[in-house]
Amino acid sequence: MSKKLKLVPLLTAMQTLMLDQKTMDTLVNKKEIEIYKNSRNNACILKSDLKRLCNDEEVRNLSKECLLNSIKLYDLSNTNGGKELYIQKINKLLKQYRNDISVLEKMHYKYRNNINILEDETALVAAYILYAKVINLLNMACLCLENFYFHMGLLLRIIDETIDVATYFIISEGEENGNKDLRIWFREDVSPKHKICREVISKYLNSINMKIAVNDHEDLINEIYQKKSKMIHPTRNTILEVIKFSSEDKRSLPNSFDYRSCSYTKKIYQLTDFFKSSVWTAIQGFYICFYKKIPLKKDDMDILIKLNDKYEKNS
Repeated sequence: MSKKLKLVPLLTAMQTLMLDQKTMDTLVNKKEIEIYKNSRNNACILKSDLKRLCNDEEVRNLSKECLLNSIKLYDLSNTNGGKELYIQKINKLLKQYRNDISVLEKMHYKYRNNINILEDETALVAAYILYAKVINLLNMACLCLENFYFHMGLLLRIIDETIDVATYFIISEGEENGNKDLRIWFREDVSPKHKICREVISKYLNSINMKIAVNDHEDLINEIYQKKSKMIHPTRNTILEVIKFSSEDKRSLPNSFDYRSCSYTKKIYQLTDFFKSSVWTAIQGFYICFYKKIPLKKDDMDILIKLNDKYEKNS
């Protein structure tokens, strides 16, 4: 059996190298980088080729150039009414998110007397407790976005991981590994590894949607996970993206840092739009976790299905 190639989506490689599409395409041709396709038919390069590019001095210089050009464009987007337009878009999205999060919050509270959180050690109790944290984090994220805190992005993976652990406990209850992890969670206060949760969830999603292969689900989940992971780790690129630079003696020097609110309104709009995926995941996870286990009343199930359809339509 041939060894599976370690591929990196081209978009992820561009983000790692801090290059725009045109520069990346030129480099791929110049450096003779072979393009592959993953199971989701996304363009990819070998992980080894990405590592080679990361340590190429020419690429490093192009990266700095693209970063500064990108920051200039974000600065420009704040002019000629652009800032006000993006603020309107941000507020519109946040209003929608808050309404939908409020639905989850009220629904979660509604069933509180159905759950014995101190006596029972079931998947339902674990998921119910975890969803209290999910809803709190979703509200926290909205507050950060409202106040233009760019590094709110670190909350995205925490939200998704909490949802995934809750979902994992529900769909693996009754299985040996699931029961073991659930007991450890209750008795030893240790959460299961997220990689295991993602693998189990991808197989479950495949079982309810046979149109998509297991590898497709797993690649999609891993791709989103890696994208959201960048902001939770103390990596360099996400910090540089929101620093203001000025030119002096042909050098680019930091002019100011966003210790509080981010100066680039378009950047916050893009992050607010990306946050949609976590709100949607929370809605789907809530349905999966509780529709049978509590069980949810038909009216509540219909509300969640309607919310899911809205996000699916706008995705």
